[in-house]
Amino acid sequence: MRVLGINGSPRHKGNSHFLTSLFMEEMKAKGYDTKVLDAVKLKINPCIGCGNCETKGVCIFKDDFTQVFLPAIIEADIVVISSPIYFYAFPAALKALIDRIQVLWSRKYRLKMDEFKDRNRKGVLLAVGATRGKDLFDGLKLTAKYFFDAADIHYETELCYRGIDEKGEMEKHPTVHEDIKLLADRF
Repeated sequence: MRVLGINGSPRHKGNSHFLTSLFMEEMKAKGYDTKVLDAVKLKINPCIGCGNCETKGVCIFKDDFTQVFLPAIIEADIVVISSPIYFYAFPAALKALIDRIQVLWSRKYRLKMDEFKDRNRKGVLLAVGATRGKDLFDGLKLTAKYFFDAADIHYETELCYRGIDEKGEMEKHPTVHEDIKLLADRF
């Protein structure tokens, strides 16, 4: 089985990166084939709403989304998105990647393609936010659910941590190692 980690943080080796790494280490220890892509390192054009994917099932851009990300997400059995909160949403590079998943939505809903037939793919959201508001993760959860649905991935669960801001702070969280181990055990 293949596990794809999508690190959405633009901060190098920040808290989201730590969460991704911890989860992927657990999955690798279980014998899974793992791969991590950093959204900020991918050269991705924003979706321009041209409609090509809705009629032809392919995107007009030949960038890292179509050449690197799309093949990786198609192959993946488990997908984990790890991200910080930026104004109650995903950071720009990750959001551009999410918007481009329209190509899989179009194949599934407009063109009625069933390219994931008989596959039980699962998705997980890992998130950190500096503040403690009760609605802090609502935007990410909703967007992640629709992203996963477009890619024919069942939204399994999430781990969201409030009050995490400074670089390296997640590593000191008292339950993170156990939380991630329990999450990985679900698969």
